[in-house]
Amino acid sequence: MLFGLRVGVVVLLLLAALGPALPLRPVRTVVLLDQSPSAREAVWRVAPELNLSGARYVAFASGAVLVAAPTARRLDLGEGTRLQEALRQALELNPDQIVLVSDGLFQDNPLPPPVPLYGLYQPPSPNLSLALVGPTLPLRGEMVEVRAVLEATAPVRARIVLEGPAGRLERELSLEPGRRSLGYRFSLEGPSAVSAWVESPLGREEARLELTPADTTRVWVLGDAALARYLEAQGFAVEERKEITLPIQAEVVALGVGARDLSPAELDALGSFLQQGGSLLWTATPGGLFFGGWERSSLADSLPIEPMEEPGGVGIVLVLDVSGSMLEADKLGLAVVGALELVRSARPQDYIGVVVFSDRPRWLFRPRPMTEQGRKEAESLLLSVQAGGGTMIRRAYLEALDALEGVPTDSKQVLALTDGLAADVTPDLFDAARNASPKIKTSTVAIGADADRQFLRELARAGGGTFWDVPSPQDLPRFFLEEAQRTFRREALEGRFPVAVGFHPIARGLSPPPLSVLLPAKAKPWAQAVLTSGEGVVLAVGESGRGRVAALATDLSRSWKGWEGASSLMGELLRWLAQTPARPRVQAVREPGAVRVVLEGQFERPRLRAGGLEQPLAPVGPLRYEARLPEGALGEAVVLENERPRLRLALPSLPEWRLEDGRENLKRLSEASGGRLLTDVSELRRLPQRKNLDLRELLLALALLMFLLERYLEHRRMRPSRVEAA
Repeated sequence: MLFGLRVGVVVLLLLAALGPALPLRPVRTVVLLDQSPSAREAVWRVAPELNLSGARYVAFASGAVLVAAPTARRLDLGEGTRLQEALRQALELNPDQIVLVSDGLFQDNPLPPPVPLYGLYQPPSPNLSLALVGPTLPLRGEMVEVRAVLEATAPVRARIVLEGPAGRLERELSLEPGRRSLGYRFSLEGPSAVSAWVESPLGREEARLELTPADTTRVWVLGDAALARYLEAQGFAVEERKEITLPIQAEVVALGVGARDLSPAELDALGSFLQQGGSLLWTATPGGLFFGGWERSSLADSLPIEPMEEPGGVGIVLVLDVSGSMLEADKLGLAVVGALELVRSARPQDYIGVVVFSDRPRWLFRPRPMTEQGRKEAESLLLSVQAGGGTMIRRAYLEALDALEGVPTDSKQVLALTDGLAADVTPDLFDAARNASPKIKTSTVAIGADADRQFLRELARAGGGTFWDVPSPQDLPRFFLEEAQRTFRREALEGRFPVAVGFHPIARGLSPPPLSVLLPAKAKPWAQAVLTSGEGVVLAVGESGRGRVAALATDLSRSWKGWEGASSLMGELLRWLAQTPARPRVQAVREPGAVRVVLEGQFERPRLRAGGLEQPLAPVGPLRYEARLPEGALGEAVVLENERPRLRLALPSLPEWRLEDGRENLKRLSEASGGRLLTDVSELRRLPQRKNLDLRELLLALALLMFLLERYLEHRRMRPSRVEAA
């Protein structure tokens, strides 16, 4: 018996090695029928040969549905090819195998099913496809190009027509299998549409592309009506305002007003606006830029230009009336505010002194260079002035002339200011003014109705200067600021000033005519000069905080009035200002052979993750990066910076018809599932028809049981012999 068990174990192991199987039931087969536009005609032709015994059928395109027979024709499943949904429905039928009849041009990334898939390739129908590819992130006013991309799967003659903002474009083409494109250019002034159609023996294809500017940029304009008109013509959302309110609901604030026209709270709001990613534009209106004292404001460090200083300084002594009458209407206080503007406007090479007079003269401070320390001391002394007493100007004026003789500047001036009748006017005053050094001029200022205008006018005439009549004390600060601009070379120049164009996207392709008005200025070291005239800068740009800044050193109401390109230049400038590092944007566009991802914004080393892979986004311009993904990239992409997600975007779908090897797609999918690619429809008959029961595991189990039984019996037989021996 033991011998028989041993023989049985050997026999069972030999049978298990041969791998016998018993056919128990028919194989459950699900046939997937591609009814997408590119494959349906070929699948319909082969459908009568797909009638397999016991098979179930699922028709699919963009969607999927169970059908009764392979000859069913469904035109209601969409115009794409989404295989993953069809596979899901097939697996719900619990198949043993799947047959996929398709051209292999899928618009998703299907996963291999857990059962064998057998692919039956059917070539796509001949086709001439048309697609319109537009620019990424287009801006208002930008010259854009829309490309009509034609893909032919067979030689064909075609006629293509494009229509849009630039009119009608028509071409006759002779196409070979492959891809060809045609460009259509126009200026994007607002939401626009481009339509195209192509006619050939293969039929008619139509396409339409709608373009909308990436942003309708909002602009607040203060004090520059000419700029506002230019920007409105360019399609910007312009709001003309007289004050700054919070929150600032704009991307750009244009300032044609002066810093003195805004309150400290408004200036702080503009500073915060820059730090948060907003942008500022200064223009040289009569009240803006240096006329408005911006170079001395809290935003001076953000201003991209500064006054162009002429060689040689200016010496000026202010002869200031501090008699008791100056207390009326706060004339002295307003005069001190004006004198402070004079001090703050001075350059380090300029000398300023102040001698005050009432019953007698007193030097507040003698002429000194307006260095940072000199300016601070002068401001402190001016704020200590008090009024009282009579009006005795003679000695103060003569001391001012004498003090200027020793000042080492090429230009010198006495500025005498009074509100009353001087009690000590004598003819020698006029002689002193007349006989002073040719470098020294005398100008006078009459304040209020009681000033001795005749005396002041004659003194100014004798001294070769100017007489100024300021009837209202409230106008004193403005008078002093204007005088500072005149004295310290802050006035605008008038004439014809040729303009040179620097290297910057703002001025690409421009050729501006000469300017009528130019404010002498130069770009700061951190700024870039876009337009220049001689040694002066006309337009400079830069970055401040997280925003951008620009300054235009001309008055648009007087310069470029007849130049048609002025509006375009202002539009390009505002578009550049609006795209700050604080406003990143990303977009993906499917192009022939790839998916192009464009990123705009301030990034250090951005990376793009898509489909489990990462690649760097390469810089292609200021604050602009690009990456290219394979043509088959689908799903979602993520922009990473410092290993953290910053932006997400959905990748565009693949076109239905495309120049791709669908047979290879089917082969890869079939082999990944454990199946294979069939050579023709006749191979369907050779697929397994019944589900077999594999007997190897059963035979191995029986062999193991027989082996254990044999060992047990052997053990029992040996046991009595051991007892007898004992």
